[in-house]
Amino acid sequence: MSLTVAILGHGTVGRSVYELLEKHGDITVKYVLELPQNCSKPYMVSDKDIIMNDKEVELVVDALPAVHPSYEFIKDALTAGKHVVTSNKAALCFGFEELMDLARENGVELRYEASCGGTIPDIAEAISLSGSNDVTACYGIMNGTTNFILDKMATENSDFDETLKEAQKLGFAEADPTADIGGYDVKNKIVILSNTAYRGYTTADIPVSGIEKITKKEIADYAAKGQAIKLLGISVREGNRYALGVVPCILGMRTLEANVPKNFNMFTLKCSNAGDVKLYGQGAGGYPTADAVVRDILMVKDGVRMGGSDYFGNELVYDPELLTGTGYIGDEEVSGNLKNLTEKAKEADKFFAFLPDFMK
Repeated sequence: MSLTVAILGHGTVGRSVYELLEKHGDITVKYVLELPQNCSKPYMVSDKDIIMNDKEVELVVDALPAVHPSYEFIKDALTAGKHVVTSNKAALCFGFEELMDLARENGVELRYEASCGGTIPDIAEAISLSGSNDVTACYGIMNGTTNFILDKMATENSDFDETLKEAQKLGFAEADPTADIGGYDVKNKIVILSNTAYRGYTTADIPVSGIEKITKKEIADYAAKGQAIKLLGISVREGNRYALGVVPCILGMRTLEANVPKNFNMFTLKCSNAGDVKLYGQGAGGYPTADAVVRDILMVKDGVRMGGSDYFGNELVYDPELLTGTGYIGDEEVSGNLKNLTEKAKEADKFFAFLPDFMK
């Protein structure tokens, strides 16, 4: 079976997807959406309606950054009866339920492995494991930029600001690093992963705390106690209740997460039958992310459905009391739920880290 596709965007991921698809003789890239001044090849177009109105195009790859116009383009493609594979976590998190409903109504697939963890197959595993297990928690290191910064500060005793500049120089961090160091990139990923693992829709209005206030002294002080600081997305579920958030966490040095180096990621799915399933790998980068996109495209080409029309059928209720633990606000230790502790830390404008009860 052959497949005709179009790619929205020709940045790092879009270019890599195009190059990988060129190796598949049964997949044809008919269009690549580019800015008018950059349309240097015959297959490049700057008008997205050319793609949306072409009935030969069966699948659209969204490799654009930011919520808009990616969100609108995904809607257009689904409405036109085209399958969509996206790597855009921000747009997907912004309109997850609406977009999934639109895909179901039009009898097409919306796949998003690359949006959450780059090449790491956490979405595929969440789909598979949730079929035979109750997934009761998902958590992990979900941002390579922040892990690179924290790892380098810990191993080389470097300052936050100088380490951030190096991350930007190496291409791990954007010129505006707010989404990474502020925890918002991880927020998008933990929402997407939780939706998939719990087979329902979670809120995106969750507590988020980043790493901006972490100093090398704090990292060294915790290391002297046999502990490490890692920025985690964390999510727990009991029945139809759930809670989730993003926060720097205090972890024992013997945990696998404490030893994840450089810009690598690690995801954990806690399952009723399978136990803890951990996935490790590159969470970003052109070819690793493009590989996840291509895997999704091949699934669609081979007629593999993501999970049926009622996959997201669980009615979930947000309950912040589920996510409790010990908060470290400056020199103070306070017990409570993550939502309240995050608000308290922001009011105090101090360093904040957390140790969830379910990880103790």
